[in-house]
Amino acid sequence: MPAAFRGWTHHLFTLPRARPSRDKKCSDDRPLAPVIQEFQQLIEDDPELFMYFHTMFDEVRRPNGDIGYVSWRLQGVNERRSTALSLRHPDSVVSITLSRVFPMYAVLAPFCNTPSGYSIFTNPKVNAQLHKIFDVWAAFLVSPESRYVLTTNEKCWFSPVAIDVMSQRLGTSFYDAWVCRDSDPDKHYGFTSWDDFFTRRFRPHLREVIDPDNPDLITAPCEAYFHTIRSNVRAVDKFWIKGNSYSLSHVFNHDPFTPLFVGGTVYQGILSSLDYHRWHSPVDGVVRKTRLIPGTYYAARLDNNRDPDIVSRSQDFVTAIAARALIFIESDNPMIGLMCFVAVGLGEVSTCEITVKEGDRLKKGDELGSFHFGGSTHCLVFRPQVSLKPFPSCPAGDTAERQ
Repeated sequence: MPAAFRGWTHHLFTLPRARPSRDKKCSDDRPLAPVIQEFQQLIEDDPELFMYFHTMFDEVRRPNGDIGYVSWRLQGVNERRSTALSLRHPDSVVSITLSRVFPMYAVLAPFCNTPSGYSIFTNPKVNAQLHKIFDVWAAFLVSPESRYVLTTNEKCWFSPVAIDVMSQRLGTSFYDAWVCRDSDPDKHYGFTSWDDFFTRRFRPHLREVIDPDNPDLITAPCEAYFHTIRSNVRAVDKFWIKGNSYSLSHVFNHDPFTPLFVGGTVYQGILSSLDYHRWHSPVDGVVRKTRLIPGTYYAARLDNNRDPDIVSRSQDFVTAIAARALIFIESDNPMIGLMCFVAVGLGEVSTCEITVKEGDRLKKGDELGSFHFGGSTHCLVFRPQVSLKPFPSCPAGDTAERQ
């Protein structure tokens, strides 16, 4: 387990065992927020959830060898409703994705890779309640109070270590790379909140469209790491089994456009905490449809890996079940035709904001929307008539052209 992740979770794993009770308090006697109280009430009132929560905690062994629930984990979630992401360990700047150290996921991740945890995190009532919790948390992340991690202090985002790593990744200084309202890091570079920083914009020279007049060149919609590319995808497939990745009808939530993409190709890339989190049009064309689809937050494909970050290992799995946004674009190039950009939220990183609408005309590189509050994953989905190959100078597959 990465040191940054352990830093978030160790004290919660070593809390004394607590008895669930209806006095709305946990083992440290700090009252739960109303939205957390509501979650506890849901658990205690629903016999199936009550059983699954008990067995889920029993399926996870604590470091000292004890087995059991730890304050229902609700106190940990309660604390993190007013927590922004800080850099708990220097290595987290380089090697830990946002989902690895994201505060609520850090509390819940040990339970996601358990049979009972899977039953809980795929439960519609649980996901509806988690959505309410995230609404409260998001209100904090858009407030000025969340800027406490946007300072030059150790483990904060403008510390010398963090600034150096972010500058090295882009080959230029932080201020020269990003649109800032102030040049002074002690004034948070002018960012008004954690979310304002997270959704920061590149300066124009950082994301120029390559060969914008070439209709066969498809521009990367996100700054992301290549995950996979799959062809001949099926309308319905066993997406929960490793190796059968994409089930288009589920990815598109049974949208009427689905049959047009059966047998086509899916390209998927992963965003990290250090990446730019806005989306851009990969082609010239017209927006035919947009959809926001609610979904799960912590459900993952179970495996035997001891690393707790199972949601990050379930990139293709979550495309069919997690909260996501669909943007269907009709390319001006008839050899590409209708395609779809899919933005997928992971964990509490589930706020997908679409900023285009049906009928909008796009040029390659025009903004489509953005993720809020954290990094995630995305897909480009093409019809079977479209043959793709990686752009020669981008072996990772971040840019492609029609063959």
